[in-house]
Amino acid sequence: MVMIIGGLLLSVLPGYYLTYVRIWQRETGRMGAVQRADFAIDRLQKEIRNARSVALSSDGASLTITLPARAYDYSLGRFVNALGADGTLQPGDQVQYHFLQDPDDTGSAGGAVSRQVFPAAGGENEAHVITNRIYPQLNPRGSGTGDPAPIFAYDDTLHIITITATAAEPLPSSGTFIPTRIEPKCKRCGSDLIRVPTETNIAGEIQCPQCGDDAIPTAEIVTYQSRFMVRNR
Repeated sequence: MVMIIGGLLLSVLPGYYLTYVRIWQRETGRMGAVQRADFAIDRLQKEIRNARSVALSSDGASLTITLPARAYDYSLGRFVNALGADGTLQPGDQVQYHFLQDPDDTGSAGGAVSRQVFPAAGGENEAHVITNRIYPQLNPRGSGTGDPAPIFAYDDTLHIITITATAAEPLPSSGTFIPTRIEPKCKRCGSDLIRVPTETNIAGEIQCPQCGDDAIPTAEIVTYQSRFMVRNR
């Protein structure tokens, strides 16, 4: 009886362990990717909604926000938007969000998004990276041209900024529980992953050019798309 129980434990426990490791790998990778893609909500929403004007680069890789000038209101005890003599908002600091392709010069297919402030008084502050492992080429495909959606897009009629970010987080190693420093590729053949529109999903699904939808990604890939209205336009 002891030998039977021991044999069952030896045959069952490894299966439970491997299942747990796979779940842990997947959820850890997904959480990391979500945190990277979620930069739009954490860092952009207040500045976009309070923007006086916005400007985008032609490729949608840069977004410049002009904030209203601020003045301290002693009756309220805080800074508020300052109005000019004509009762309108005045231009203040400019904040630029910019996508940097392969900032570390490692040959990566992805990049980072930086934030830099240009004070209204002149000069410029140092740029800081707010998120990395962003892959614009894996953004959902547009219904018109079929090209990937740009990171930043602006509807001048509705005054809405759309931010699309696809982040990839390498899956941790089952032996070391540490993320591997590799690009999101197909584990079967090593090809770079692509997003392919299908009959059921015009925005496209993550596939491999060689293995198709049988691809096994080496990373968890998450896409966030957020829309914010510019209220002070």
